[in-house]
Amino acid sequence: MIKALLFGMPDSTPRFSVFMSLPSLGLASLAGNVDPTVCDVKIADLFPVRHRWEDYVRNLLKEQSPDIVGLSFMSFQCSNALKTAKMIKEYDSKILIVMGGYHPSLMYEEIAESPDSHFIDFIVRGEGEATFRELVNALNSGTGYENILGLSYKANGTFIHNSSRELLSLDSIQLPDRNARLITKGFSIFDMSSDGVETSRGCTYNCKFCSINKMYGRSFRTYEINRIIADIKDAQKHGIKALVITDDNITLDLERLETLCEEIIASKLNTMHYIVQATVKGIAHSDQLVKKMADAGVKMVFLGIESYSRTELDFLRKKSSTEEDTRKAVKYLRDNNIISWGGFIVGKPDDDEKSLWDTYNFAWELKLDMPAFSILTPYVKTEIREELIEMGLVTNIDNFDNYEALTANVRTKHLTSQDIERILEKMYFAYLVNPRFLFFTNIRKLYPKYFWKTIIQQIHPVILTLMGKQIENER
Repeated sequence: MIKALLFGMPDSTPRFSVFMSLPSLGLASLAGNVDPTVCDVKIADLFPVRHRWEDYVRNLLKEQSPDIVGLSFMSFQCSNALKTAKMIKEYDSKILIVMGGYHPSLMYEEIAESPDSHFIDFIVRGEGEATFRELVNALNSGTGYENILGLSYKANGTFIHNSSRELLSLDSIQLPDRNARLITKGFSIFDMSSDGVETSRGCTYNCKFCSINKMYGRSFRTYEINRIIADIKDAQKHGIKALVITDDNITLDLERLETLCEEIIASKLNTMHYIVQATVKGIAHSDQLVKKMADAGVKMVFLGIESYSRTELDFLRKKSSTEEDTRKAVKYLRDNNIISWGGFIVGKPDDDEKSLWDTYNFAWELKLDMPAFSILTPYVKTEIREELIEMGLVTNIDNFDNYEALTANVRTKHLTSQDIERILEKMYFAYLVNPRFLFFTNIRKLYPKYFWKTIIQQIHPVILTLMGKQIENER
């Protein structure tokens, strides 16, 4: 019997973790898709113990005595993933280290050729359920790895990259194993216990700033509705009150989305609170669909608005929506008491201070319940990364710790990285302290206790900083 221990990293995106933190759905899916007679899997998502995570990992290694440890991470979590791998190898060099997730899947060649490869034994590329299952089967039986698709492994100290695995049929994927989690508290959405579910994988769009199509290609696969309902019921059984639907683009099939809402209502699962990300065009398609989403328990929708400018949308290759669609989508959400969380990208090559504030004014004019002003980030293997590097606008090429969308890793033709961060901070603060936001946002109406507590936490240190600067100036 192989003993596996899977870690989710302690890092989280700033501002995102203020209202939402989730355990790794991907790791739970890996655990749910191994043969339990072959491999005993335990999961430790480290975010809730982030202030003492290194001690926690060391203690868990002693307690669990794993044969193999899996590390799943995104680019901005890379340093802590490598730190964890080194820590484990120093504890016991016989423990095998396998890496997976977005960053290792896209950067496996670079990782394999780096000095850090000394601490790594395997890389699982792309969707991991089948590859990880076959890996632990091979470890258990003592057979080789050469026929495991999607796997990179070491032979005589050098990595060999097997052929990629074709996209999985979602019918073959079993439910995630939430019982495998060792840390079950400390994840929340608006102070309610939280988790994720997925109803589909992939996206057929081709936005230049996104890496989804490098993982799945331009594809869209869906789970059967009854499987989704079973997953939601399992999350509910585990005490979850709020679920993020993690789909890359749930609005690619609007008829299916409507059917899913109807089934959630029929199954009386609409007491759960749901958060989804959606295209502007999908939400703007029908006010009746948005009403049905509200009836199903959807409380917040993230809209990828990205920009107020058609020219900028064309630059990002975000051609699926118009300004009219954006206004309509936000109105439909507001009319149905669903929180509108609008995403914008700033720091594009031609941005100056005026264009950033024009973005702010557009968000304010839309009456968004919450804006998400993100800085254009040169994510690995994206088309926009190569374009920005060629233009000489990337100020941080390889320190991936800062690739969390709120640190400027680029400059524009008119603004330095520091300028972008400074203006962004002012934009957020201006939105938060405006009386209209404080008293009319749907967040306050739906989650008043959480809202006022968080507003005080976010505004108080900024006010103290401003007061300190004022006193210094008076001196």
